[in-house]
Amino acid sequence: MDMWKRSSSPEETWSDAEGGNENGEWPIKGIVGEEINPDGTSVYEVRWGNWSRKDGTNTTWQTEIPDRADLVNRWKRHQRSKRNSMAQESLDIEVAWPDDDVHNRFTFLRAQAYEEKKLRRPGVPSAADWDKEIDLARRRTDEPDAEDGNAASRLRVRRGTSRSTISSDSPRPTSVKRTRRGTPFNTPPSSSGRDVTEGSKKLTTRISVKSEHASTSAWSSKSSSSDVKGDIMFVRPMEPLRGRVLLLSNWNRAAMEVGAAAIHISSAITDAEIGQHLEKFKYMEKKYYFGDPELQSIFEVDKGAFLACTCKRCDRPSHCQCQAESEVVNERLHNKAYAYNKGLFSFCASQGVEVIECNKSCACGPTCSNRVAQKPRDIPIEIFKTRRCGWGARSTVRLPRGKVLGIYTGRLLRREDVDNLPAEHIGYVFDLDGTEIRGQHNAGAKFSVDSYDYGNWTRFINHSCAPNMKVFSVVFDTIQEVNMPYVAFVAVRDIPAGEELTIDYDPSAAEEISAGTRKEKRKMSSTALLCKCGAGLCRGWIKQ
Repeated sequence: MDMWKRSSSPEETWSDAEGGNENGEWPIKGIVGEEINPDGTSVYEVRWGNWSRKDGTNTTWQTEIPDRADLVNRWKRHQRSKRNSMAQESLDIEVAWPDDDVHNRFTFLRAQAYEEKKLRRPGVPSAADWDKEIDLARRRTDEPDAEDGNAASRLRVRRGTSRSTISSDSPRPTSVKRTRRGTPFNTPPSSSGRDVTEGSKKLTTRISVKSEHASTSAWSSKSSSSDVKGDIMFVRPMEPLRGRVLLLSNWNRAAMEVGAAAIHISSAITDAEIGQHLEKFKYMEKKYYFGDPELQSIFEVDKGAFLACTCKRCDRPSHCQCQAESEVVNERLHNKAYAYNKGLFSFCASQGVEVIECNKSCACGPTCSNRVAQKPRDIPIEIFKTRRCGWGARSTVRLPRGKVLGIYTGRLLRREDVDNLPAEHIGYVFDLDGTEIRGQHNAGAKFSVDSYDYGNWTRFINHSCAPNMKVFSVVFDTIQEVNMPYVAFVAVRDIPAGEELTIDYDPSAAEEISAGTRKEKRKMSSTALLCKCGAGLCRGWIKQ
């Protein structure tokens, strides 16, 4: 086994590094990664404080951290909880074929909660009646689904987050900008089994370790096998991934690359309901896509253009240089405030005020309390089929009030180019109009985000007249002056696990009614869309 042993890491240079204490010691910020050796031992990726290499990286791999056992134990508890949640959600695993990446095999299996899923499996099927199992699997494929697939058409509206004060001469929020009509779903016969992606040198397959009637279904009598911890796994390197499995694979790979939590797609969504445009959809968890290099050059300003703080710990916004232009104020104390408190949105940023987070030029590290929307999403999301409005999004865990869930991503484009988009794109366009004042001239360039071809899970968020989330504008990758903020989603109340996540596509209407400025009966616009949110205080229709 010596040929598979990990080679030793290069010796780090610490003697000439700054930031250590008088004993030449540097603080550990935390554990950010883990790899599993073939002998079962762990190697931890440790992030250091006040130390970095010339290329800016500040992590090393450590086999043990004897003086910080608390960090190791906390990491193990968190990862164990995460794997148990994965095993509870699904018993599927992905297996590389051919299985020759010995160095990463055990890390790969640990990341998919292999052992936890194995424990939950009802039993190991016998291969004695394998031909019979093949026949049963094929019969199950031909059986029609019992559910009625005539779901209601999906209605989508997109809007921005405008500054709003209800009075006759004050700024008012923008109305609904974009709408889309969905296509009724038709549920085809259900299917099950495993799909395989064939690359130039490697084949990947998803193997289900669930058992139905104490058996595992097979799809080919001419199967290859791979010994993974004693289990025989049959693969059929014949077909590419498609439909729901393809989306799960692509989206979770993209989410994993930036450290985000898992994306789930309900098994009630069938492959036939996933159009070709979604199979080609580019999942982008945290960034905009720039089809126009000129827009990208506007967004990616020079590092010197940022107002940067020199704080080691950002706890006094009035002394934090990057907050000099922030309008977030503590209304009770009438002084400058951060938008977050203990990792949660504090709702100090009034409607239309942009939140300014610490940026790449700031001296504070990634654990800074003023870096929230920019952090990887840490809550798992499920895309599911709603009763009235097509597909929707929900969290599989409970969310506290103030929890920031993610940002709206997609292709960034100029506002004037929106009218040239194909009709099917319009329902996925979100105007970046958070600081624009309705009815007045707003200086500066105007931009929108189209998430039809590029984006993330937020494109599935539906409207409700009684939403459990709201949106706010936030900047951290660029500066305010370019008018290209991100739109972040935050829970406005505690949200139970499994409840659909919604926003109000036309919050100005709700605010006007609440303020009593609309006492007359509302007349439905000729271009309005019927609202299907089902809320007790549903306004009946959505302005287009």
